[in-house]
Amino acid sequence: MKFELRFPFYPALCCSLLLVSNAVFSMSSSPEDEPVSVEDARAGKYGKQYENRNPEADARAAIEKGDLRLLGFASRVTTTPGVPVKKRKMAMETCGVSLMKGFGDVIRSDKELAAMRLASAYAKRYNAVILEQCLKKD
Repeated sequence: MKFELRFPFYPALCCSLLLVSNAVFSMSSSPEDEPVSVEDARAGKYGKQYENRNPEADARAAIEKGDLRLLGFASRVTTTPGVPVKKRKMAMETCGVSLMKGFGDVIRSDKELAAMRLASAYAKRYNAVILEQCLKKD
């Protein structure tokens, strides 16, 4: 049995690929971000940027600039620490998401795990402040 593409199938496939790519790009971080180095991520560089930082003060500074995006991780699904599961979809659509670079869904070392935990704790506290302000605007 020979498989051949039928005309209605091809446009549907193209349209669905365009929709998926638009959704992925709309969730990405700003274009001016530097590329992520795998070596830096493995060395825990990206977690260190959250050491000795005040997430609540950083969130208030972002709010003053008009940036109400939540912090999130790009793994198999986009996760936003500190946002209740029941509100997650609505919050992500309303507020937007800024992806934290250097983190993925595969952890290869204790350094990577420590960096992820540090960044996740930071994002949880940051998102609590942002979420309150973002959902007020509606």
